[in-house]
Amino acid sequence: MKNFVRFARSFYALCALVLISNCSSDEDKEPRITAAEGLFINEISASGDDWVELYNSTGSDKDISGYRIQDDGDLEYELPDGITVHANGYLVIFCDDTNNGLHTNFKLSSDGETVTLKNASGEIAEAVTYPKLDNGQSYGRYPDGSDNFAISGITSEGSSNNESNAPAITTIIRTPLVPGLNQDVTIQAELTNTDQLSTVKLYYSFEGAAYTSVAMTKIGNYYTGTIPAQGAGVTGEMNYYVEAKATTGAVSYKPFDAPDDAYHYLLNDDALPALHVNEIMASSTTCCPDDDGGVEEFDDWIEIYNSSASTIDLSGMYLSDDLNDPFKSKIPNGVTIPAGGFLIFWADEQGSQGPLHMNFKLSKSGETVGLFYIDGRKINSKDFGAQDDNKSFGATTDGGSTWQQFTSPTPGASNE
Repeated sequence: MKNFVRFARSFYALCALVLISNCSSDEDKEPRITAAEGLFINEISASGDDWVELYNSTGSDKDISGYRIQDDGDLEYELPDGITVHANGYLVIFCDDTNNGLHTNFKLSSDGETVTLKNASGEIAEAVTYPKLDNGQSYGRYPDGSDNFAISGITSEGSSNNESNAPAITTIIRTPLVPGLNQDVTIQAELTNTDQLSTVKLYYSFEGAAYTSVAMTKIGNYYTGTIPAQGAGVTGEMNYYVEAKATTGAVSYKPFDAPDDAYHYLLNDDALPALHVNEIMASSTTCCPDDDGGVEEFDDWIEIYNSSASTIDLSGMYLSDDLNDPFKSKIPNGVTIPAGGFLIFWADEQGSQGPLHMNFKLSKSGETVGLFYIDGRKINSKDFGAQDDNKSFGATTDGGSTWQQFTSPTPGASNE
């Protein structure tokens, strides 16, 4: 009898375990990654040209018809029939939102996300999370198909990564950001993937002269070099870029396509123009519609006033809502304000709607708006606090320093 009781208790315990196991939902389980043996997400580019490179490390072709690829968004792209990754070969899938062939229906984020590849049965074959990437950089396996990932300062689209592992330059800092005449300028470069780093150099050229190179030395987390002062009263344009070279000979640049493209700053002693931030609207729901996009939009705006007796060309000047970033939104060529006139700039992040549309919005809770000259010097700025809907904040006298809230905004016209 005792043996029967023990058997009964064991039997019921076993049944309970089976019942609990069967009641577990699929949602409680981690997704199962069923690796397509020998098929890897081998390299990712996500700034400028977006693409994902697959690598087949086996000696046989792999048919990936019906495989699906996606990023962190809701869209998933199914590869068409007839897509093959050849033996020991590479296949590039372009993430450019064109939705055709090897071109997906989404783009990748340069800030980093996860790229997932699923087989035709919907099982996860590969998933790679990549970090923030700049133009000319990629995130890949070194060597091909390995578990060792790194950011490289150069890409190897459709070919082996093994010879293209270059140090990546992630950050460039210029001090001062807006240099004065006859002033030394310090350039700092932050790098990653430096195991095989050989040299870091700063190159600079003034007014189109041949580039001069300076070896950069590591101070703290940065490699540092100096562009010397050009002399009292000397004005013009300084161009510069940074080069990082690996012991393998692989070289990367920042900007990535230097020297064809380079960073620059202006040494300038022009008198600053008589321009003023005159009125702003930071929260509009019914006032002052912007119809440049074909429909009425109630966007933020900034009014600039020209208090001089001459037309002023604003080409190459800048507007910003951050005094520490004077080069935030460049005013295109051909924008002018007549003598004694007013001009509205839309702060709506919709530059495609025309030259008067900036790449930032204003904060209803308050911030600072600044107008800056072509070299980054501040022309005029205004701090403002929390704003009410459909009320503007402006100078009581055009170009003046006393400001108040207006229940009847006057965009493009005098506040008086």
